[in-house]
Amino acid sequence: MKVKSIDCRRLKKILRKERGSCLVVDCRPYFSFTNSSIKGSVNVNLNSVVVRRSRGGPVPLHFVIPDERAQYRLREGSISAVVALDDRTPHWQKLKKDSIAQIVINTLSHLASGTNICFLKGGYENFHSQYPELCTELKPLPQSGTESEKMVGMNLCEKLGAQHTPDYDQGKPVEILPFLYLGSAYHASRQDYLGDLHITALLNVSRRDTEPSKGHFNYKWIPVEDSHTADIHSHFQEAIEFIDGVKQAGGKVLVHCEAGISRSPTICMAYIMKTKRLQLEEAFDFIKQKRTLISPNFGFMGQLLQFETEIFSSPAAATPCGQETVSFTFNKNFESSVFNLPNAFLAPGPLQSPVHQLKLNPITALP
Repeated sequence: MKVKSIDCRRLKKILRKERGSCLVVDCRPYFSFTNSSIKGSVNVNLNSVVVRRSRGGPVPLHFVIPDERAQYRLREGSISAVVALDDRTPHWQKLKKDSIAQIVINTLSHLASGTNICFLKGGYENFHSQYPELCTELKPLPQSGTESEKMVGMNLCEKLGAQHTPDYDQGKPVEILPFLYLGSAYHASRQDYLGDLHITALLNVSRRDTEPSKGHFNYKWIPVEDSHTADIHSHFQEAIEFIDGVKQAGGKVLVHCEAGISRSPTICMAYIMKTKRLQLEEAFDFIKQKRTLISPNFGFMGQLLQFETEIFSSPAAATPCGQETVSFTFNKNFESSVFNLPNAFLAPGPLQSPVHQLKLNPITALP
């Protein structure tokens, strides 16, 4: 199937006159997409295992278009044009063979529905510079109060003879997704915060059941200890279903534990890994951008790695070899293709050894 390169002006006309029959597929990283994107576009974020195995060729459609309704419309031919875009590539023939955009184009080109496959010249950066009014701009909520707000809080605490407010309670809950917020038990107790953010549901992942006044919120309690031996993995699916239920009802949910550092971020990571098909390192980085002090304990990180394997594994990806042991050195950044866990993955406290070992399925440990 022939692929056409279109300019920003042409895409603008399509969006204004043919929006119902056009699908814009954004091939940039998920974090870039959530910060700013073309209104109505969908994001493709193929995990590295799928990219490596595809070698630039087509992949199953559900990896490229996660939305089931869009998949159906593509297959039945009700979408007349698909426009793929990346950051700034000037022409589709300039795409690298193993780039996300090239894989998307190759996948969509195999559809038998007669849909026109287009590529946006100059990518999102070019379009945003010309037509910012057709793009969304998502500004993350402040992760902590301003310096003046902090000083006011400190002065008030001193006057009352109380302790200084912990860092994890400063500011409001942070927005992970438009319907998903992350915070602490203190945030969950602040009716003004919940009201300002239009929170309709609370997911409490802690030892204490703190159900609010009945009738005010949709409430769920998942009792989990913040320890290396606690089983949080078995609660991932029920948490995901609860969050999805709130989303489908048009509400917003605050996921919290006691400090919003270990248990509740783990649940949020599991949610976006499953629903957005992100790898753990991508999910961790995305949430840490929103709430910098997150630090799931090492046991939870191991369970998230296991969950990642469950999400992305398939019969075709299985290998005859058994599990292998992979060593992880705790670095500040993700620097290699093997998953290096940053310092923040550990629960607060002194690091006893610079190297830890963790059993991984071979699919997670692929180079």
